[in-house]
Amino acid sequence: MSDSEISHTTRQKVFFIVLTPTAVGAGVFLLLNALTPLGALASAFAGLASGAVLALYFASNLYAVIADTENELKGRIDESFSGTIYEKNKLETILRYMTDGTVAVGADGSIIHANESARRILRMTDDDVRRKRYDDIILRFTDDLTLDAILQDLEAGETGGSFSYGGATYDVSFGVFKDSYGDDGGLVIIFRDVTESQKLRDIQADFVANVSHELKTPLTSIKGYAETLLAGGIDDPEMSKDALGIINSEVDRMKRIVNDLLQLSRLDAGRQTWNMKETNVIALVRMAAKKQGVTAGRKRQQLNLFAKDRSFMLTIDRDRIEQVVTNIISNAVKYTREGGRIDVEVVRDEHWLYIIVLDNGIGISELELSRIFERFYTGNKARSGDMSGTGLGLSISKQIVEEHGGNIVIQSELGYGTRVVISLPLEAPAINKNILQE
Repeated sequence: MSDSEISHTTRQKVFFIVLTPTAVGAGVFLLLNALTPLGALASAFAGLASGAVLALYFASNLYAVIADTENELKGRIDESFSGTIYEKNKLETILRYMTDGTVAVGADGSIIHANESARRILRMTDDDVRRKRYDDIILRFTDDLTLDAILQDLEAGETGGSFSYGGATYDVSFGVFKDSYGDDGGLVIIFRDVTESQKLRDIQADFVANVSHELKTPLTSIKGYAETLLAGGIDDPEMSKDALGIINSEVDRMKRIVNDLLQLSRLDAGRQTWNMKETNVIALVRMAAKKQGVTAGRKRQQLNLFAKDRSFMLTIDRDRIEQVVTNIISNAVKYTREGGRIDVEVVRDEHWLYIIVLDNGIGISELELSRIFERFYTGNKARSGDMSGTGLGLSISKQIVEEHGGNIVIQSELGYGTRVVISLPLEAPAINKNILQE
């Protein structure tokens, strides 16, 4: 064998000796680590660092490994970025359509974010959000919710407050948010419009006070006269008659209060039955006016009824509409001074019949007029004296007329009188009728 052959054979054997243990170890290592591009890349670099011969093969494919790794990393970054964008859009949508105003304020008092509701509540423009401090905005409405005031409240364990502005009432809640390092980053302040719920609470409070007063007054009178009779007044025929007459009158007054409350409950629950029949509206209005004639006569008032026709038929619940007309005329007589005038008129056009009650009484203020149909609202007691009732009559009247497809409109000027227009459609509305009485 020649020297060149011996040399070639030796190189083959030497290469085989070097390759075999490296191949076994590196093969297992790379097989385990090549399950991911990052594992393969790590294996290649590890082989190069140790000087293994087989690693040269992987070094030659290093570019492909890096390319695969880059693609996978890019995919993961894209996926993570898409998720971040989705969460950001979701949060912005939630904030945009929240009815509560939400403001994020930085530790330096700058406005980081304000949703649409907050901008509406606090009358903020885009320029305000960009350029102004939170305190500059809130001081337009109250000085109890500045940044310093809120921080003092939080230190004292308070997490909310309230303020009123322009006839609206707002509840405010606040808390601290953390930054990415876990430090205090600023405040989140939430503004909630509670005007309607506050109004409801006020109405309920008025109701309790009014009903308590209305029930207490007749009960006090009944008890007083009952004690008079028990103390011996029963032996005096004239005193007994007067006392029993007053007791009877006060019981009737309590009965009216209870009946109003029960009727209101039926209307609210949709359990009011309607006896819809063709009715002569002119005769109905005349009867309602006559019922108030005696009271008007005592006050020397002129009570007039005007109608082009002597008869006009309309499909209505006679008793309920008579209740409404009687209530309106009764109010006109009650709130018109002695010697005043009340005119009642019935007119119609193509689609509607109008019952109009006009007086030259004490009138209604603009503020009271805006609340006139509120349940349990009794107006200014200082002005109306002891003439106020439970404040349910007009509320019930409006519901009855609306169930007939109509409406009540009241116009008034304080000191000059009031005009009430009851509108009823000529075409009967579809409402629940009492078919047993047909």
